[in-house]
Amino acid sequence: MTIFRNKYFAGVLWILVIVLFGVAFLTISSSYFNTKQINFASTRCYEKGGKVILEIHNNFTSEYSFECKK
Repeated sequence: MTIFRNKYFAGVLWILVIVLFGVAFLTISSSYFNTKQINFASTRCYEKGGKVILEIHNNFTSEYSFECKK
């Protein structure tokens, strides 16, 4: 229990927790906005009578290719 009483350890632990929450927040928000962008583009493509070609290259980085073929 003495390791938690060390001020430096507690400070580093708090910084680590904040960084982890920050990374989680950025990952989730990036995924959310990419999903909204894909849905909007798909809807516009279908409205114009096209066919959506969506290729997701990497789920973690949310890298994708979108094409609307008529």
